[in-house]
Amino acid sequence: MKNFIPLLEWIWLPKNSAIIYLALLDQWKSTITEITNYTSLHRVQIYRLLPFLLESWFVILSKSWKRKYYYPSSPDKINEAYKEMQDRNKWSIWKLLDIYWNLNKKPIVTYNEWKKWITHVFNDIIDSSKKWDTFFRITSETDVEKINNEYLPKDYREKRDKKDLERYVIMSSNAAKIKRPRLEREIKVIPENSVEFKDNVLMSIYANKIAFIDFNTETSIIIENKDIADFQKKIFKLLYKNLK
Repeated sequence: MKNFIPLLEWIWLPKNSAIIYLALLDQWKSTITEITNYTSLHRVQIYRLLPFLLESWFVILSKSWKRKYYYPSSPDKINEAYKEMQDRNKWSIWKLLDIYWNLNKKPIVTYNEWKKWITHVFNDIIDSSKKWDTFFRITSETDVEKINNEYLPKDYREKRDKKDLERYVIMSSNAAKIKRPRLEREIKVIPENSVEFKDNVLMSIYANKIAFIDFNTETSIIIENKDIADFQKKIFKLLYKNLK
């Protein structure tokens, strides 16, 4: 009978409880005194363990006159306990998977200072995009030439055109006067008399990322998260649609 103890422990039946159940299977109807003799467990231990065995229906209590007798349930109970354990584990595994999947949804935020990291943002736009992808940009840059000369990677346009990336841009009227028209770029302009648009800040939405560049302080922030990127794209498209 001792060989079956690991099986019962596997379905979360404590070792001494398993010993009592197996002793009853071997001896059938038993009193507390008889169980003590069969198992070599202390009487106090048996009194402490029996309530759990009774509640879980591994053991059945019968009274005859003033005496109490304990019987083992059918080993089918082990199958039931195994199925319960499977269901419980399945639920736990799904909870763990849910935690894992939610980890992927949490935004990854990268904050950097200095101009080389601004250059990194422009490179990341190209590197993170697939061929024929579209990215979106809102820019209030005040000195277009300076940004092109100091921050834009030298091979930026070559790499961008090699991937045939299409882009939609919303910019200030001042920047629009300097930017040359390009076939793969759709531009909408913030009307000069509608809002002050000289913040010298740029936002790009690409792949599953949103990048913010503050040229005033030479700082950049990249937020990587599909849901947030999709949300920003919707806002961009809404604004773009309503601009002439």
